[in-house]
Amino acid sequence: MRIIAVNTGVKFGEWYVDNLKHMIDNYSGLKYDSFEVIRDEKYDSWFNKLQMFDKFRDGQNLYFDLDLVIKGPVPDLLRSDFTLLHAWWRAPEHTPLNSSVISWYGDQSHIYTKFMEDPEYYMLKYNRGIDQFLYENIEYKTYDKVCYSIRGKEYDEEDTNYNICLFNQRKILMEDGWDGWWKKYFISTS
Repeated sequence: MRIIAVNTGVKFGEWYVDNLKHMIDNYSGLKYDSFEVIRDEKYDSWFNKLQMFDKFRDGQNLYFDLDLVIKGPVPDLLRSDFTLLHAWWRAPEHTPLNSSVISWYGDQSHIYTKFMEDPEYYMLKYNRGIDQFLYENIEYKTYDKVCYSIRGKEYDEEDTNYNICLFNQRKILMEDGWDGWWKKYFISTS
């Protein structure tokens, strides 16, 4: 199995990659053969994530965003079909999908191929991220409730029903200066 992360641009430092690997190795219960990080900045922000479907066309793949917390054994996230999160915590005016966790087996390069038909158009049309692009253009499956999002919750509340917590673009809470419950799962910053 291959674990995949994407770290392009300047938004996330190397600590976030090291921290994700630390949480996977120490809390998730996942066993993997390789931990891959895409660093090629070819597109605007989120769209660099789509490179993984071109680069990894074989075997079992499991992708995680860098702005999440893994705090214990994760449910079985491995899927043969292209599978991502149903954003059950989000208001319905946005897409019902979230691409913070994605799994697939084998070749899903058609996703990247679709994007490459007109990348400028898709980046303009889906400027809020790739979730809407996937929702409107790609056949997918979704996980049952396997995580929660810190959005809409009080920051000091730890939801003990799930071992994955998404920060969903609130990475500032993960940085030094914030002493939330999540810090005990992080790799040391010193």
